[in-house]
Amino acid sequence: MKKKNYLMWCFSLLIIGVATIILAGSNIMGIELPDIAVRIIGIVDLIAFPVLAYTTIKKIKKDQN
Repeated sequence: MKKKNYLMWCFSLLIIGVATIILAGSNIMGIELPDIAVRIIGIVDLIAFPVLAYTTIKKIKKDQN
């Protein structure tokens, strides 16, 4: 279970990071992404945030014990 939580934490952190880099990078470079791409990236980001929060809480509780 510990390894599964750690993998979920890593993947969700990676997904959030990649989504941020894509959105911020395109904005900085002046590239306008299609609306559907921005929405899909946003939905994936919104799915990854609760997973990150859940696994972070599990990791903190595990470290305290």
